[in-house]
Amino acid sequence: MSAPSRHCWVADGSGGGARRPGLLVEWRQTPSGWEGRVVYGALLRPGVWGLVEEWLPAAQLTPL
Repeated sequence: MSAPSRHCWVADGSGGGARRPGLLVEWRQTPSGWEGRVVYGALLRPGVWGLVEEWLPAAQLTPL
């Protein structure tokens, strides 16, 4: 049995073009389209990384 989560690329929402590896754990459909719940590492401040979990539009997610 395979795990329900999938690895993906998470695009930077600010339009900077950066992509981070992430883990897609769930999908949902909203009035504005599909969104994925993802977990990824983000730079919180210089030298300090943390995990972020959030719902993002499908357009910001790319399968590996």
